[in-house]
Parts: sequence; structure tokens; C-alpha cells
Amino acid sequence: MVRHPLIDDVVGPAIVVDSASPVVWLTEALASLLRRASESGRFVVLRTGPGSALTPALRHALGAYGAAWAVTDPDGTLRDGRTGVAASRIEDFVHRGPELVGTPSPEHPVARDSVRQISIDLTLRHHAERAIDIGSAIEALCETVGTCPTRWGTAEPLTVPWDRWVVTQYAKHEAPAVSTSYAVGEGFSATMTAHLLDGVVVETMSAVLTIPEDGADQTLAPRLLDAVHRVAEDVEPVFGVVMQRRGDADHLVRAVSHGEPAPLAVVVGPEATEFLDRDGVWPPPRTTTSTFGGGGLVVRFDDGWEALEAFLDRIDEDRFLQLVGGAPLDPAHDEGTLDGHVGDGSHVFGGHRAP
Repeated sequence: MVRHPLIDDVVGPAIVVDSASPVVWLTEALASLLRRASESGRFVVLRTGPGSALTPALRHALGAYGAAWAVTDPDGTLRDGRTGVAASRIEDFVHRGPELVGTPSPEHPVARDSVRQISIDLTLRHHAERAIDIGSAIEALCETVGTCPTRWGTAEPLTVPWDRWVVTQYAKHEAPAVSTSYAVGEGFSATMTAHLLDGVVVETMSAVLTIPEDGADQTLAPRLLDAVHRVAEDVEPVFGVVMQRRGDADHLVRAVSHGEPAPLAVVVGPEATEFLDRDGVWPPPRTTTSTFGGGGLVVRFDDGWEALEAFLDRIDEDRFLQLVGGAPLDPAHDEGTLDGHVGDGSHVFGGHRAP
């Protein structure tokens, strides 16, 4: 049994946390509840009204701990705050979730205002013979759009000034367990994790960067590629996915649809390229490839999801799991990068009566 002051209700196997806050943060208390519930095999449902927004850190924590976000609309109906799919009761999130798949509820609106963003989810292995430096990849990617991290922390509010050395010391202190930290800046938010696997530090970073609207900056793609090259000089990229998406300017996560993200490219490090099936046509159709770091690949997609899914079919996931301890798209899933896309090829943009 899990006892915690944030628990408002217990519905069957679900622990329900209610919040009427306009912005729901990943506080120390909420983080501890998510962690304890996960360790006890219990299921947490965060229940809010339609006007509440989650911080990027809380969105990540819900994904990482397998928790749900239920939105109660004014008429009393329930829907998944992330996918918009209707639920008849809280137990639906336990039995069908934590993220419900299907046609969004008519109450799930399409966002009226949004900005263009790039999401980058990257898994890295640190060279055993070099000093560990968590956060250098974040800084390199931020430089491509002229921003930088300003604050970081492990729970919210994020008030500690950004310092890569301090972030690294925190990760070392938590080792060999997984360390998770969050960073924000102007037009930027990110999650960083680090853990030891067979004596090697594996780092994941998931960053969302606000970028100029279409046609405003033709040099962005080359700058992102240059950043990958710089990162590869210090750490070894294993796998990463870059997507274009729409989102709110403040990077908060609201119970609205921003449409489907579009995969732009994947980064495959030199060691992970050994897990690729190159039989048949190579490079794969509708892709453009370039190399980096002694055998690494950057694969750009011409037609988004179809090309990405075809490329993922060429990866030996068992060997990939042994290398980094997770599947290729695990960081993207936890961060919410895949929100708006369903695997059967359907496009999820909002309810058919949504404004």
C-alpha cells in the first residue's frame, strides 16, 4: 500500500491525484509519489480540468513512470490529456493506458496558437578514457538556435543556475542508479538522464527548441548536423531522432492537439551502425545519408513516418538493448515527442468537432 499526502482518491488499482492548478509542476512531493507508486506496482492518474497545463518535466515523469493524465471536461466526461481519446472511467487508463489510443474526443481541441519547434532525442555513450561531462550535448544543440540552458534541477521549480559541472556531479552521485534532471532556457526545455551499463555511462537527452517559422532560416539543418559532429568529438552518439513539431511558445503541455510531429532524421552512431540490416536497397528509399565520426550515419527522411518506421525495421533491437539498456524510441516516448502519432498510420489532430 502506498500512503502519501497527495493522494486524493483510490479507484480500483488507480491512485488519483487531483489538481486545479493552471500549471502543474513536478514538485518534490509529486516526484516522490510517482516513484513510490512505480516501485510498488501501483498506477497513478493525474486528474485535472481542461485548462490545466503540465510542465515538460512533469510530462516526462508521467511517461517514465507509466502514469496517466486524465482531463475532466465541464460536462463530466473524461479524456486522455495527451492523446484526447475519451475514457468512460478512471479504470480505463489502467486497463487501456496509460496513454489511450484511438480517435480523439470531440472535446479535445486543436491548438489555436503554436510555434514551430524541433525535438531532438539522443542516446549517448561516454568514452571510458575521457572525463564524464553531462550536458555538453545539450549546450551544442542549443547553440544552433542561439539559446542556452539557464536553469536546471531534479524537481520543480527549476531555480538552480545552469552549471554543467554540477549536473555531472549529481549524475555521479546517483550512479549506478539512473539520474534524471531537467533544464530550461529561452525557447528551450530538456530532460537528461544518465546511468551506468557494464561500466559505461549512457546518457539520454531529450530537448525541444523553438525555431523560426518555415523558410525563415535555411541554415538550421546544416547547423544541427555540425552540432552532431561536435558532440561526437567528446561522446559517442548511439541513436537519435530529430522531429519537427508544433507546440506552445512557453513549452507547457496543454490538453490540446498540435497535430502530428514529422520525423526529419535519425542519428546512428558508429557502434550502432553494426546493428543495421543493409540487405537489399541501401540507403533506404526516400532517405539521404551522410557520415560522421568514423562510421556514424545521419539519415534524413523525405516522407516522415513511413521512412522512419521502415528504417527502424532494419535495427536489431535486441543488440541495441544490450548496448544502451533501452529501445531506440524510448526517450522520445517518455518525453512526449511521439504525441499525436499512432502506429497504424492514422493521423491524430483532434476531435472532429474540435474548433
